[in-house]
Amino acid sequence: MVTLQIIGLLAKEYEIHIIPFAPVDKSKIIYNIPEGVIIDDIGFPKEVSQFDMNFANKIKEKHYLKALGLLFKTIHIYTFGRYKYKRRISKLTTKKDIIIIASTEIMLCAPNDRYVIHHFHFNSNMYNNPFSRLLHLISRKPDKVIFLTEATRDILKDKVHAPSAVMLNPCRFKREEHYDYHNNTLITVCRFELQKDPLLLLRIAKELDNRKFNYTYNIYGTGSLKEKMLAYIKENNLKNVHLIEGIQDLAPYYAKSDLYIMASKFEGLPLTCIEANSLSIPLVWVDIGDPTSSFIIEDKNGYIIHSREPKEFADKIIEVLSNKEKLESLKKSTYETSKRFDEEEIKSKWVSFLDETFNSL
Repeated sequence: MVTLQIIGLLAKEYEIHIIPFAPVDKSKIIYNIPEGVIIDDIGFPKEVSQFDMNFANKIKEKHYLKALGLLFKTIHIYTFGRYKYKRRISKLTTKKDIIIIASTEIMLCAPNDRYVIHHFHFNSNMYNNPFSRLLHLISRKPDKVIFLTEATRDILKDKVHAPSAVMLNPCRFKREEHYDYHNNTLITVCRFELQKDPLLLLRIAKELDNRKFNYTYNIYGTGSLKEKMLAYIKENNLKNVHLIEGIQDLAPYYAKSDLYIMASKFEGLPLTCIEANSLSIPLVWVDIGDPTSSFIIEDKNGYIIHSREPKEFADKIIEVLSNKEKLESLKKSTYETSKRFDEEEIKSKWVSFLDETFNSL
């Protein structure tokens, strides 16, 4: 989503190829691919591209043999198999091209004789965890690194030995004022995967039910945890929770909401939060460090929850939605803070950055 948003800004300025590190069914891409953008498949195994999460999920579900098989497969690719993918990327590029890689794992497959930028999409903890540190040791070093926030770059300045820049994620929606009250409607837009912790969202809903609070919660997305979510909704009779998939234009649904709930375990600078703010929807976001502190201006565009306990979320949700005058004021200040994600300004920074880099090649 982040990558496609930036590609949408730059597609008329540059020739762009997307090289996804997992098979892509083009018929199921819900975001528009700009005209002229080419998708090249190099055949990288999907389960290896996010090894840490996939491995943890298999262990959690007690699929120990599958976890062991994934481990051996990943070790093989990281040690020997990666050279095959390096060669494939080299064949698709020239020394006058720029390769932008958005995944620490995929830096393993970056050709040594190409100009490589690591567009780091996550928070500083993800850069420093043991798995990432191992990957940094065995991967080629990037020529430049792009961070999503100044806070992330500041935390990692002693860990990153390449020139760096900061580029905020742009908002694909035009900023709009939406200050009406929508009967305690909550919204989250996310993949139903471990990173996003969608089951925490359902536990928050259960806490609201337990307190007999009147609300509607619309969760837009799909993913591998969908069946578990449906089972939890049925088991706990969460009649006010709706899982909705296949919506391309989400702007009207943001605009008819009162609060955006964010429960991810790690992020960089989530587009969904930017989108919600641009349409005047404040956030209730669990603290994940530098992205949260960089984004949330307390009592202006949302609130930080310093716990993953559903009770803490429910306390803040009920507090905010129970004061309609305060909610309207919060929506107005949320709209004002969203100026910093203006698409044209961020596009201009990207073009200047890339033109300078191309001229140096």
